[in-house]
Amino acid sequence: MNDIFIFNPTGEMAIANGMVSYMPPKKLRTFEEDLSFLPSFYAQKGDIIITPQKPDESFLKKWQTLGLPSLKFQTLSECKLNTQYNYLRPWSWNKAIHHKFKEIKPHASDLFKQSPNYKWDADHKDFFSRQTTNKIQKHLRQQNIANNPVKIESEAICIHSIQEFDKWMNTQSSAILKMPWSSSGRGIHTIDPANNFPINYPWLRGALKQQGYVTAEPLLNKKFDFSFQLMLEANGEINLSGISYFINDDKGHFTGGHIKWPHRQNKTSAFLNNDVLNTAATHLIEAIKTVNPQRFYEGPIGVDAIVYENKNSDLKIHPCVDINWRYNMGIVNISLPKFLDDDSIGVWKVGAFESGKWNSFIEQNEKEKPLILNNSKIISGFVPMTPPNANAHFGVWMEVWQKQ
Repeated sequence: MNDIFIFNPTGEMAIANGMVSYMPPKKLRTFEEDLSFLPSFYAQKGDIIITPQKPDESFLKKWQTLGLPSLKFQTLSECKLNTQYNYLRPWSWNKAIHHKFKEIKPHASDLFKQSPNYKWDADHKDFFSRQTTNKIQKHLRQQNIANNPVKIESEAICIHSIQEFDKWMNTQSSAILKMPWSSSGRGIHTIDPANNFPINYPWLRGALKQQGYVTAEPLLNKKFDFSFQLMLEANGEINLSGISYFINDDKGHFTGGHIKWPHRQNKTSAFLNNDVLNTAATHLIEAIKTVNPQRFYEGPIGVDAIVYENKNSDLKIHPCVDINWRYNMGIVNISLPKFLDDDSIGVWKVGAFESGKWNSFIEQNEKEKPLILNNSKIISGFVPMTPPNANAHFGVWMEVWQKQ
């Protein structure tokens, strides 16, 4: 039996909304449709990817030449005509996606029906909020050990009013506020007056009105973004699937990832050696287990982390800035090295385009950076990761080059 995958990256917004009828804003619906191919990079042979239409044939042939497994691309309506599936694997679980899958769920495997993902209970909403992240941060901070590369200076707290915020902010020089249900750098407000990021009270009032509270923590001197990609099994075991090194813009929004990082040695890459990463992952997994997450969820977890510089100019890891209890861009990222030649590295990026410009962007870059292969592995060049589409407003692509 095959699994079904669907790209629904507005899951946190749907959780905050709480309605089965939730529909993302038009721009985000377009984003979901234009990037609906992305689960193909971590699906297995024969699995089903829900897409608005079948991807361009030449695009599929190119990726199958590069090693992408043979997959089925169907609309949601077409999926409803089939009779038997294994697991349903949306990008994110929420009430709305459960409603969307209501005619498909009865045809899933018995094993899936025993999973906590099979139904949505009232206590799922709080579990998938940043309150759970705060609990895990607190446990990690209690384990802080001298000379340990893992260091949480202060766990996040929940703030429910302007008065509570003002009182707390009087003790801080800079801070970062986050809405409890948001992702990919959205729903975040950085406060750093010394660097022209003043307090935005309209944002704060809107966040408190919309979601009831925000989380707050001191702003760290961040040097690098990465994430721990974990897999939570039904029995509560958690394993490390890989490390994703990603790229954010100056507002903290995800824009892409590094493939086979580091591309050059520097202070950060020397610090983030395997011993340090394994130590951090071990502490993180132990902390996550304290909240018994298998009661609410099983599947991939993306834990955003940073390398930061402390007051003594030492590099430290904050291993749990945010937790994504779902598929995430890091899963895509750690799935890409297998397409590259051993001596090649690269990046992949997500971009926005005016109508019709995505196709011309592909054509121009394929001409300027032709794909060079060795035994079907990419040595260098440009390759789109989402199909050509004259109506697309978003696209994903990869650029590869040889190590110097």
